[in-house]
Amino acid sequence: RTPAYYSPWFHLAFPSLFGISFIVLAATQLHDVRWYEWLSVPLMLALLNVNEWHIHRNVLHRRTWPLEVLFWRHTPEHHVIFVRDDMAMRSTKEFRLVLIPAYGIVAIFVTTLPITATLWFLVSHNLAALWVACSMGYVVSYEWLHLSYHLPAGNPIARNRLITWLRRQHAVHHTPELMQRWNFNVTVPFADWLLGTAHHGPLPG
Repeated sequence: RTPAYYSPWFHLAFPSLFGISFIVLAATQLHDVRWYEWLSVPLMLALLNVNEWHIHRNVLHRRTWPLEVLFWRHTPEHHVIFVRDDMAMRSTKEFRLVLIPAYGIVAIFVTTLPITATLWFLVSHNLAALWVACSMGYVVSYEWLHLSYHLPAGNPIARNRLITWLRRQHAVHHTPELMQRWNFNVTVPFADWLLGTAHHGPLPG
């Protein structure tokens, strides 16, 4: 079902370049950042992590109008092809089964513009710039981390200790009996811990 025109490397490169470009642009807008503005960064990242959890649990795993296409792309497709003991992609064409659509980061940037504008005009330019940098950096890190979990086990990136640990957390979510209830964070399992969906018990099978 992969279209003939599909380019896995464009699919990986476009969101990364888009996100990094806006991180750099946001950094150029920072001037005389106060200590309390820097403290907003961990808060923003925590909120983004909880939002990732919410979208994964309540949009990608539930048919929600008008976003049913995201459910069909994720639960019946991604989770059928990649299961706990068979997580690795066979070829780069399977990037399309792991990465969000290439236009996804643009959609995220546009839909978060009201937050950016509110911070820019009503709070401070620095907070608005930090928000853009954090949100775009979060999407790029989500993509890179998720892709790394689905690399062949022998890949040098997959053998990294941190990636290995995060991959195990994600693999639990790819257990069919557990995917609707546990380990919804793809990046750092902060919201899973906070909201009680981090799986610690024995695995089925």
